[in-house]
Amino acid sequence: MSEPNSSTLTKLYYANTKGGERTQVGFIQSIPQFLTPPEAITYSALDIDDERQVKGRKKAENLEIEFLYTEAQYKEIKDLETNNTEVYWFIQLPEETAVTAGKPLTWNFKGTCCVGMSEIAIDDMLKSKLTIYRNTMVEETQGFPSVTE
Repeated sequence: MSEPNSSTLTKLYYANTKGGERTQVGFIQSIPQFLTPPEAITYSALDIDDERQVKGRKKAENLEIEFLYTEAQYKEIKDLETNNTEVYWFIQLPEETAVTAGKPLTWNFKGTCCVGMSEIAIDDMLKSKLTIYRNTMVEETQGFPSVTE
């Protein structure tokens, strides 16, 4: 049995189409939870003495991702925001986690974004906070999807 892998070198990309040319968002600090379970629906009835639950709907959620940046990267993402551009976002695990070479687990979804500045503090790097407003389901693939849309 192999050991678990580090999250180092997990990457975030965006593209105009699912199979199109991707742009990497560099220097990502962390990626928050993005695969969440649906909310529970609780019910009870007169003929049972306890409450029970069934799977309900998933709540709409956004992702807030801190990243270190160059001015060029900041401007590219700011342009996506300014133009309200809906793009595909890809989160790809490190290559060494892949069972098949060149095909690490990759998640993709569509969404728009907003970019802002994080706190500016003494002895800290300049960071931006990228908020992605996800508006499709998260799809999981081995490597990048090859479908063009």
